[in-house]
Amino acid sequence: MIKIGIIDDNVQFTEILIDFLSTFNDMEVIGVAHDGMKGMELIKNQKPDLIILDLIMPFSDGLSLLKNIYEENITIKVIILTSLGTEDTIIRAKELGASYFLMKPIDLSHLPKMIMSICSESVSMKKTLKKEKENTNDDGKLELIITEILRSIGIPANLKGYHFIRDAIQIINNGCETSFSKVIYPAIASKYHTTPSRVERAIRHAIEVGWNRGSLEQLDFVFGNTVSPLKGRPTNGEFIALIAEHLRLQKEMKIESSSSV
Repeated sequence: MIKIGIIDDNVQFTEILIDFLSTFNDMEVIGVAHDGMKGMELIKNQKPDLIILDLIMPFSDGLSLLKNIYEENITIKVIILTSLGTEDTIIRAKELGASYFLMKPIDLSHLPKMIMSICSESVSMKKTLKKEKENTNDDGKLELIITEILRSIGIPANLKGYHFIRDAIQIINNGCETSFSKVIYPAIASKYHTTPSRVERAIRHAIEVGWNRGSLEQLDFVFGNTVSPLKGRPTNGEFIALIAEHLRLQKEMKIESSSSV
């Protein structure tokens, strides 16, 4: 059952939403608020899985509420409803953790599918984090190996992206899904209380630093002929997947070597 909170100052519209969503067995509206201040109380007291949030409200608007959610590290999915979807507003809302945007007036028929899609991504992320926890001992050894590789190719440990890359490699190594936008970035963002877009940018910056200052010999050792300075910097996904594959091959070589002794 997906628990939903509605935060919108239009009383008539919220009643329509409640009536519509109540027709779905796997969704329940557990609370309604008509301004941002009451909305924050709803989130803290009722703990919904997802909120449907209007940006323009009295006392405290939607962006202010998103900022409070972000600063208090509250994990929740957010669908934004707005009639003023400027680019700056959308970018800011995404940075603060908004999952999706709908322009008013909305077609309600699309809403249930969107809610299910957003919340299924959240379930997938939780499974990823659970699997990471179950492999803590192996991850401890793996973390040391990854640390050596990242340092050897010129990525300093003081960069946020360094830690994000290390976690992403561990997620892939644990056999979890490899969808960066739907699973890996959100999982890392949840762990570090940030947003998926910031995780993506930090990883990209760390790769750029390593690519510009790393040892050519070490880059060749890890990546082989797959990538090279002449071919250009790899994407985030390529870079992380190639290191994960390098680790897998090194592990297989050790197993074959030990079995032949």
